[in-house]
Amino acid sequence: MPISIEHALRDAALLLAQHQSPSPKIDASVLLCHVLDKPSSYLYTWSDKLLTDDEEAAFNALLERRKLGEPVAYIIGYRDFWSLRLNVEPSTLIPRPDTERLVELALERLPQGEGTVLDLGTGTGAIALAIASERKDIAVTGVDLRDEAVAWRSLTSLQTTSATLHFCKVAGSTMCRRSVSP
Repeated sequence: MPISIEHALRDAALLLAQHQSPSPKIDASVLLCHVLDKPSSYLYTWSDKLLTDDEEAAFNALLERRKLGEPVAYIIGYRDFWSLRLNVEPSTLIPRPDTERLVELALERLPQGEGTVLDLGTGTGAIALAIASERKDIAVTGVDLRDEAVAWRSLTSLQTTSATLHFCKVAGSTMCRRSVSP
């Protein structure tokens, strides 16, 4: 029998709470928004809308992954950070909200006019991308040891900024053996 958005959210939040999710209501909302490809306002505006069988099945599949402890960001493939949507996967760390404070502090301390920023151990590129999105006059380079992180960030950077931005992998004593620019 079809279930409404309201009931799906309520049942999912209860289920996730039983499996120790620290934020069961938010997790359920984010996962259902992902399935429906709608903003969170849609869930409350159209709370009586019935889910299709395919939507319900897809939502239940994502809930199973979350019940097993997989982070929501890995399940949906991205994490919103600063004003950006960053691609994430298990080979990258999920950007934390407190890292946004680090970006704020860096932006406060950067001198006006052209300059450069080096983000060592850049991971998802969250810091580099956020700074580049705010300061088009700054050349930003993000460096990491892992190939898969460099390749993944390049996908995000192509979608988020037109600033001077480079990502590269450290190779032995060579700083940037491979560089990816938007």
